[in-house]
Amino acid sequence: MEESFSTEELIFKMKKLGQQMTAQLELNLSGKGMTGVQVYFMVYILRHHPKGTYLTELCRETGMSKPTLSALIKKLREKDYLYILADPDDVRKKKVLPTEKLAAEGEGFVRKAEQMETRICSVLDQQEKSRFGSLEEKLLAQFARMERNEKSRQEVYLQ
Repeated sequence: MEESFSTEELIFKMKKLGQQMTAQLELNLSGKGMTGVQVYFMVYILRHHPKGTYLTELCRETGMSKPTLSALIKKLREKDYLYILADPDDVRKKKVLPTEKLAAEGEGFVRKAEQMETRICSVLDQQEKSRFGSLEEKLLAQFARMERNEKSRQEVYLQ
């Protein structure tokens, strides 16, 4: 019984971490008519894909669904922070790129994100950060396996 309770507590703590992270994004990064999630996504683009990347790749990296990511990108396009470039060889492929406006304002967004990240992670030493990262990867891999197994199970029932 103790193990069940501790597992349940772990699941709720993971959920609470996600909620608290979203709250911190809003408290620390929102402004100029943008949400903290929008700003942090732009920081991600600037850090990892300053020359742009494809929508499918962003879905894989961030874990967001295509509809969610498309809605986020649409809002940032409307604010002139991102633009889409269609692939001439494959109309399904859409490259997401930062605009000049994002390049000009991006340093401020990145600085605010770094300050927030430092405050959040200041309670962990380097070894704890590394261990936490490993545990996150392990859980994400488990979720991916569970999702694949569920899809396989559903395909069997549909046949």
